[in-house]
Amino acid sequence: MPSCLWRNLSGMFGKSVSRSPTDSKVLFLLFVLSLAASQLAVEQDTESDRATPWTLSSVPIPDFTVGATQPSIVSADGTTHATSIILVSPLNGFAGTVALSDLPLPTDLLCTAIHPAAIPNSSGEATVSCSSSVPGAYDVTIFGTSGGIRQNATATFTFTTSAAPDFTIAAVSSVSLTADNTATSNVTVTPQGGFQSEVNLTATVYPSTGLSVSLIPRRLVLGSGTTTASFSASAPGDYTVTIIGISKSHSHTITIVVAVTLAGPPDFEISTFSGSINIEAGNPGMTRIIVTPSIGFTGAVTLAVAAPAGISCSLSPTSIQSSGTSTLTCNSGRPGEYTITIKATGGTSTHTATINVHVATLSPAAPAPSTILGLAPATLYVIIAGIIAVVAAGAVLFLRLRGSLADVHKERAIFSRCTSSDQSCEHASGRRSVQTSSACTGPRAWGIMPRRASYPSRPSPPS
Repeated sequence: MPSCLWRNLSGMFGKSVSRSPTDSKVLFLLFVLSLAASQLAVEQDTESDRATPWTLSSVPIPDFTVGATQPSIVSADGTTHATSIILVSPLNGFAGTVALSDLPLPTDLLCTAIHPAAIPNSSGEATVSCSSSVPGAYDVTIFGTSGGIRQNATATFTFTTSAAPDFTIAAVSSVSLTADNTATSNVTVTPQGGFQSEVNLTATVYPSTGLSVSLIPRRLVLGSGTTTASFSASAPGDYTVTIIGISKSHSHTITIVVAVTLAGPPDFEISTFSGSINIEAGNPGMTRIIVTPSIGFTGAVTLAVAAPAGISCSLSPTSIQSSGTSTLTCNSGRPGEYTITIKATGGTSTHTATINVHVATLSPAAPAPSTILGLAPATLYVIIAGIIAVVAAGAVLFLRLRGSLADVHKERAIFSRCTSSDQSCEHASGRRSVQTSSACTGPRAWGIMPRRASYPSRPSPPS
């Protein structure tokens, strides 16, 4: 036993330990046993330490995943693009920004930049489109990096010499609208290579709340046509709308970014029924003022009118609840051009409208028409002419009637003076004679007769 070890053991056990050969062997045996015991204790501690990490591994570690959809097979013409959608999702509460990259690209493959190139909060979608003029299958690895975490996914782009029957989907890339409003966009499905199968369309929205999407129609029978996508927003924000078209083994997608902004506070609008009024001096003119609410305005609107010197204007009524009309009345005795301003105040908003008023010189009054005995001259003349015509016609009729009666009386007077023995009575002048058929009963008398006449003989009285 070395002398140093012996001195240490002597210090531990005192002077009772001797340096005989037998004692040295005992001490050496004790030393070996102590080393074995210490080695066993170390191994037990090591096994205990190995068990400890198993307990710590149960704590979730924040992370994210990257996925990619397989694009459709397209023609290798160098212009037709195939598109893959990149999906990024968080794990265990991860909220970092994930940067996306697809470099390096395979030879003979041209790809657009990934859009967007970064996904905030490690949750969202991006797209990448590629084309090639060389037929073949190309594997593109999409890398997602955030801090020290790196994930990847692979999308295979396949290009053929001749396009197989398929279809494409096209739509605008972005739509903007205000909250509580709607907007529309057309989604066009176009067949290729003689494709004539039914295409069913579906839409998904991310985030899933705040924006709703409807597709009409949702099914295109021959794989060709246009579908209207209607967007209705209830909350502001940026939304990613993915429209998927599926027909048997074919599937295509298109992405639309919908930006929704605040609609603004409730407000109202003011307008005029007519932008101008034309009046004569001294005569009033009127028009209507129209108040229309917008964005849910329900308050009262107060109206005021401002008019320059030389013209007076008034409003009735001067207060309108939410919507309605007010009548503006203006009057002036001074010809000229005037600009009237209407001021409307409601809530925190103030709006104005202007009206041009043209005042013309008063036209002279037309002279009153002349009258005779309260009648217009033309009317009076017609009445007089009618009276004259009636009097003249009456006079002519009277004279004719009077001449006829005179002739009758003359004939009766001549024949009453003939005797019964006379056969004729003749005018004294001999110009005319009247032949009778019987003797006149009276003495002979001559009279004037206008014509010759014959009368039947009067029978003789019996003897």
